[in-house]
Amino acid sequence: MPKAVFAFVRLSRLKFLAGGFAGGALGTSIAVHLGARFELVAYVFAQLTITAFHLMTHYANDYFDRAADVRSERTPYSGGSGALVDGSLDPRVARTAAVVCASIGCAGTLALALVARAPIAAWLGLAIGTLAWAYSAPPMRLLARGLGEVDTALVVAVLVPLCAFAAQVPPLGGFAIAVTTTLPAAAAIFAMMLAVEYPDLASDAVGGKRNLVVRAGPRRARAFGISAVIAAYVAIGIAIVTGAPPALGFVEATTVPLGIGLARRFAARARPGAEDDDEALAGNGVAFFFVVSFDALLAHLTGLRT
Repeated sequence: MPKAVFAFVRLSRLKFLAGGFAGGALGTSIAVHLGARFELVAYVFAQLTITAFHLMTHYANDYFDRAADVRSERTPYSGGSGALVDGSLDPRVARTAAVVCASIGCAGTLALALVARAPIAAWLGLAIGTLAWAYSAPPMRLLARGLGEVDTALVVAVLVPLCAFAAQVPPLGGFAIAVTTTLPAAAAIFAMMLAVEYPDLASDAVGGKRNLVVRAGPRRARAFGISAVIAAYVAIGIAIVTGAPPALGFVEATTVPLGIGLARRFAARARPGAEDDDEALAGNGVAFFFVVSFDALLAHLTGLRT
């Protein structure tokens, strides 16, 4: 594979797209579970919008964060792709790719409104694109204001599945159930975001990337992380009470060992020298979010069959 192509694949970080596809599938399955008829065209347009904005976010993040990434020690979960800071790609490639993907995402929202006749999904798609761009791009640059974690949780765990949900034109009363069903993953991704920020703590502080862990400090941020893990399980109960399939409780029970492990790693971060385990903390956080998300999808697919 030519070096430039390989570098662009690294820049794209395709392994992280699974979350976007899981979110799209989850929103669709919630709608069908509540009685909507599955519309393939609407699903395709929603997923196209979600994926385009997802890729846009990766390209924009690498472009706008490259000054901080120069100082970062890259891990499989943090520090950017490295494709811009090691000279493999000109930064303009990332900027152009971000703009192209943003354009595709906007075209997807138009298709949702005009072809799929799902205007609410179109507005949700625009909200995804706007908040995803504001995460790292100036002038908002939410990640430097201590708001990037909330922004990510809202976009990835809530708005993405709701966009796919609304594309199926479900009963309006189902939106409340759909929102509560997204809350466990929202809490899990908030915990994940904190976990993946620990390995880059020093370089982010020097580079002016004042995320929540930098602002709060590692000791105070651990309390946020532990609280987010607990909130994920509280949210699972809320989702079931408000109409999610009972199977959600059974499948999410499989995440308990990951949740306990993540809470313990957050708690251990207060010890001197605990920064040596930051990569393991980040990996545990990523695993927790992905398993919570995929288990929610599995529960709804199981619910459709029953």
